[in-house]
Amino acid sequence: MKRAITIIIVVVIGLAFGYWADWGVSAVKQPIEFPHKTHIAQKIPCTGCHQRAEKDRVAGRPPTALCLACHASGDSKSAEIAKLKAFGDKGQDIPWQRVWRLPSHVFFSHRVHVSIAKLACQSCHGPMETLDRPPPRPLKTLAMEDCIACHLKSKATAVRKLDVAHSVNVSAQRLVNDCTVCHR
Repeated sequence: MKRAITIIIVVVIGLAFGYWADWGVSAVKQPIEFPHKTHIAQKIPCTGCHQRAEKDRVAGRPPTALCLACHASGDSKSAEIAKLKAFGDKGQDIPWQRVWRLPSHVFFSHRVHVSIAKLACQSCHGPMETLDRPPPRPLKTLAMEDCIACHLKSKATAVRKLDVAHSVNVSAQRLVNDCTVCHR
């Protein structure tokens, strides 16, 4: 009996540790080993590929035609470029897999954060510019506390920029206090 209880306790502790260590999060395998580092080194900004980030709620994944605008010509020996060209020859979009996913009740607009707040993509996504291949999991795990801390910092910056006659910035205040800004 003691042996059975010991085994159960060890299994429960192992499962708890596995959950804590993100063993339950499956790794994402992308169809092409896209090197963010190489493209950033060539001075291509994140929004050069993720073009919807500046004008839409989602950043979007680059369409095949956008990649082929640079990679269609030339005789590359790269297996990854060959995969890209094969998708293009078939008229298919690259079936990129989503890595970052917020809960369904959270509203997040890339446009607001990229175009209006002028946040660097690394603020939420981590150092993507250092990667030679796509990450299998998010580089940063965001919690509500991370968002609140950033919004508090933004509020402080917005209030400092105000004219003395306008001591309260309603929109900056709303970023921190109004749950419906992010939760819908």
